[in-house]
Amino acid sequence: MISGLCGEGQLKEAEDMFLKMDESGFPPDTVTCNVFLQGYIKNQHYDDVGMLLHEMDGRGYSLDASTLSLLIHQIAAGSLDRSMLKLIGRLVPKELMDTPS
Repeated sequence: MISGLCGEGQLKEAEDMFLKMDESGFPPDTVTCNVFLQGYIKNQHYDDVGMLLHEMDGRGYSLDASTLSLLIHQIAAGSLDRSMLKLIGRLVPKELMDTPS
């Protein structure tokens, strides 16, 4: 449901649902956070991107490959501050960083 709301640009409604989930003892998972990041980027809510990245870092969550690609593209385009690279680096799943021997 959150994915549908974010996809339609109804971010306020999706955020309300996100908060209700958390308050009810069902914290949003990594997938939900990635959906939000994609919605924020699509709708150019770049301040919200930074806040959610910090929240994900605090919860120990990771970025999925498509969200990581979107974030890198937005940094390259100048839409997101390059200072976010360090934070984004902490959110990259370890298995993506491991290189085969």
